[in-house]
Amino acid sequence: MNNRRVVVTGMGAVTALGLDTESTWTGVVNGKNGVRAIEHFDATAFSTRFSASLQDFSTEGYIEPRDAKRMDLFIQYGMVAGIQAMRDSGLEITEANQDRVGCNVGAGIGGIGLIEKTSLLMNKSGPRKISPFFVPGSIINMVAGNLSIEFNLRGPNLAMVTACTTGTHSIGLGARLIAAGDADAMLVGGAEMGTTPAGLGGFAAARALSTRNDDPATASRPWDKERDGFVLGDGA
Repeated sequence: MNNRRVVVTGMGAVTALGLDTESTWTGVVNGKNGVRAIEHFDATAFSTRFSASLQDFSTEGYIEPRDAKRMDLFIQYGMVAGIQAMRDSGLEITEANQDRVGCNVGAGIGGIGLIEKTSLLMNKSGPRKISPFFVPGSIINMVAGNLSIEFNLRGPNLAMVTACTTGTHSIGLGARLIAAGDADAMLVGGAEMGTTPAGLGGFAAARALSTRNDDPATASRPWDKERDGFVLGDGA
């Protein structure tokens, strides 16, 4: 490793606080809380009924509607945040540099929402109803894959899976690839949409989630002696 200096040149974010970097950061510095009652499915039967999920998310201006329909939401989140980051960086991808620019975007649980829906559809209507886009629309490496296709990135293409630390590890490994001289630029990060019935139910069954349904805004308190679990969150 030659320890080249590594800098951040662009950022993108879709979170429970906002659908871009500016609104997310504004929410952070103003003490805004993105944890709220789950509204995208009926969570009445679950012991935990809140999450830090996105509101009013749209792929308009980022992904063609036909392509978005073939992607699980976690891929859509990662695509939008990744496109924001590339636009923010101002980096132009050309034949001269495309082999030196890579992508490392991972997820902890991947397309669990699409997997759930496809399983229910198959059980109801049989295997012939499974979409040919089911697998590429749900596997974790397709955030990095689709972003590389979008921008013609031909450098290292990776998708890490290290649970809740995936995004941080992706950033760190991307920096190390640049420092080592394996790439000149890396589009890195993480994406997740695990707040689905199976995702919520699985973590609830493990008693890993906070159950402060009466006050979800104060539920995330990892170092507090009164903590009772973590809060699921989605975004990229």
